[in-house]
Amino acid sequence: MTSRSDQGPRAYAVIWRTGAGPVRPGKLVLGATGLRLETGTPDGRRTTEGIRYADLASVEKARSAERLHGRPTTLVRRREREPLAIAALDGPGSAHELAERLASEVP
Repeated sequence: MTSRSDQGPRAYAVIWRTGAGPVRPGKLVLGATGLRLETGTPDGRRTTEGIRYADLASVEKARSAERLHGRPTTLVRRREREPLAIAALDGPGSAHELAERLASEVP
C-alpha cells in the first residue's frame, strides 16, 4: 500500500461526526501531512478542521450500530482527541478507498 505522500490530493464528499456530536455534511481532503474536513454553517460561512496524520492512533471499519445514516463508516481514533466517524457519500468504492488511505497514514 502506498502512503498519502505518494499520491496526489484527493477530496471526498462525506458526512462525519466527532465523538457523540452532530453529523455534519461536507468535504474531506487528504493532503501530504494531514486531512482537512470542511463544512458550511447556517449563516453561510465555511468552517475547516485540520487533523495531522501523526495524531492518528488507528483506523477501523465501524460496526453496524456505529454507522452514519446506515452508510459504510470509518472510525478514526486520534491521540488525546475524540474519535471521528466518517462516511463517504460517493458510494462503497470511495468508502473503501478512503479507509485504506487513512489506514496507510497511521504512524
